Amino acid sequence: MIKQEQTRSQHRFCSVEFCIYYVAIAAAAWRFVWRGWHLSSQVSVAAGHDHHWQYRLQPGWLFGLTQDLSDIQWRVFREGLPYAAGAMLVFTMLSRVVQYVGPKARAWYCFAFGFCFIGILHQASIVFPLTLTLANFCMADSKKPWLSRPTAIWMGNCAALLMTRMIHGGTFGNISTSLTFLDAYQGPLQWQTSYNLVALRHISFAVDKHWSSNQLAVREPVRAQLDTLKARQKASLPASAYNLITYLAYVYYPPLYIAGPICTFNSFASQFRVPMRLQHKYVFWYAGRLACAMLLLETMSHSLYFNSIAKHRLWQRYGAQLRLSAADMGMISFWVLMFMWLKFLVIWRFFRMWALLDGIQVPENMLRCICNNYDIEGFWKGWHASYNQWLVRYMYIPLGGSSTRLLNVWLIFTFVALWHDLEWRLIGWAWLTCVFFMPEMMLKKAAMQTCMAPMRAKWFYRHLCALAGCINMIVLMAVNLASVFCCYLLYGSLQSSQICSL
Repeated sequence: MIKQEQTRSQHRFCSVEFCIYYVAIAAAAWRFVWRGWHLSSQVSVAAGHDHHWQYRLQPGWLFGLTQDLSDIQWRVFREGLPYAAGAMLVFTMLSRVVQYVGPKARAWYCFAFGFCFIGILHQASIVFPLTLTLANFCMADSKKPWLSRPTAIWMGNCAALLMTRMIHGGTFGNISTSLTFLDAYQGPLQWQTSYNLVALRHISFAVDKHWSSNQLAVREPVRAQLDTLKARQKASLPASAYNLITYLAYVYYPPLYIAGPICTFNSFASQFRVPMRLQHKYVFWYAGRLACAMLLLETMSHSLYFNSIAKHRLWQRYGAQLRLSAADMGMISFWVLMFMWLKFLVIWRFFRMWALLDGIQVPENMLRCICNNYDIEGFWKGWHASYNQWLVRYMYIPLGGSSTRLLNVWLIFTFVALWHDLEWRLIGWAWLTCVFFMPEMMLKKAAMQTCMAPMRAKWFYRHLCALAGCINMIVLMAVNLASVFCCYLLYGSLQSSQICSL
């Protein structure tokens, strides 16, 4: 029966019904691109005559077109790309040589290079994250059981993260007036910007160590079973693997330090001991896909200026020239979200490719396009996928898993909001997402009941599912845009600490 349904589903791709869909989708896509190009051209001409280059519409390199560089996150990444590529080349070449010596030498090398790496990024402020990192290791390695338990680890790291947010990283002057001169050496990247990712690594190490020492994790499987990241995450390691040097190498691993993706300690350390099978062909193909994505983003920033339009609310300044309709405002929202998705895809894939070149496999973040999600659950599994896997392992399952799912979703999304930043608008975004998530979970559970089998066989069932998927995509865009535009209006752009986005 299932095979027959799959066969009929495959045959629909060449049916008259689907041909109508193809025409409708092509017409809508053409309308979006053409209207977007037309509006962007008007903005470019108006801004050029007005000489308001603070809108970041600058001469580009592609076909003599103006380029939209109004997003500070993409602009900084783009400007720093040559330096990041140089660091990637040096780190990878030296690492390949060290790997022939052995796992211990590799751990020492990653720690040493990582220490120099964050020293350049944070300069004198390196003292703050290192202090918190060592304090977390002391808790995890403590002989007092109550101090090394996951509850204490969670409380300590959440308190440190909240304190870091509240004092904005702190200054040396707050410690002693004699140290005030060190505040002039903050480095190109403030240490608290990346500390939310560091806190996740702290928790991962400490909890994995606790589960391993208390035999709460599965025994390490043989090499043939270690070729998946999921198996490596669950497999405990020998007690000797949870040492200080490997821990520091994991927390400050250069390819993943700034933006991720997020990798658990068990998965990271196991690849030092037993490398995963990684074909050179896959890495080459992945680099080619990254290059295509970067070229697409560059083309988009040269032709569609909706990021600048939304950021500076140019419809207010050039309303007479633009004459935006309600449909145009919706289109602006769509293109802003598409830009965000493509920007984060490029940034995350660059750092993941760096790790792959070093022989470390980490989860992919962007699994699906933002407009190719039909439920909230699928959206979160595919948007920041490595973070979702981390939340499932260290929050969702320990809190009871599916048996307490309706309660877990509120706790997890509240943590996600606070993890991004301390703002009520993020709390509101998290709770609004939960409001829409709960009915979806109940409807999906009801639809999979045995009594609903006759309904699933009806011809109109897939149309109902498609309608629900369309509504869900609109809701997802509306909920996310509510937070995105708050960022633009309040800060001018998404802050670097929100690199994981909403």
